[in-house]
Amino acid sequence: MEENQKSVTMNGITWGVIAAVLVILYGLILYLLDQSLNTSISWIGYLFFIGIMIWGTITYRKTLPGGFMSYGKAFSTSFMIVLFATIIAGIYSYLFFSFIAPDLIQDIIEVSRQQNLERNPDITDEQLEQAMQMTAFFFTPIGMAIAGFFSQLIIGTVVALITSIFLKKEDKTLGSSAI
Repeated sequence: MEENQKSVTMNGITWGVIAAVLVILYGLILYLLDQSLNTSISWIGYLFFIGIMIWGTITYRKTLPGGFMSYGKAFSTSFMIVLFATIIAGIYSYLFFSFIAPDLIQDIIEVSRQQNLERNPDITDEQLEQAMQMTAFFFTPIGMAIAGFFSQLIIGTVVALITSIFLKKEDKTLGSSAI
């Protein structure tokens, strides 16, 4: 069992690195094309992430005896990929907003300010400033990295819970789930 856990961890590291690198490269391309704030195409990075998570879980399932995997094992395998990918992405996010594109934070703040005005056109300048001050921590490199890490981890966990339903493969001859 312990050997199997190491394999799940190593699989998570391998595929987590692959997912993180792919999403980071996609984000850099968007940044270089000045499309970082374009929400209509930035979600495509999540498709890359989900695709790699599924691929990594299927690849691991193929290494198991008979290719059988229970729902719990499928989830833990997917979750490990999510965990390592989000750790790497969180570190990268901090470095990106600290050194590569610190000016992008100001753009994000301005977009947030505009969205607040659109959602609540009756908001006073004082209320708007107070709302922006309350979220000031999140508009720092460390705040963006932490918020990004937790939001990606939560989204990834939910996706892992859902996709594991389809990624499990039960041994019908035994009448119960495999590993």
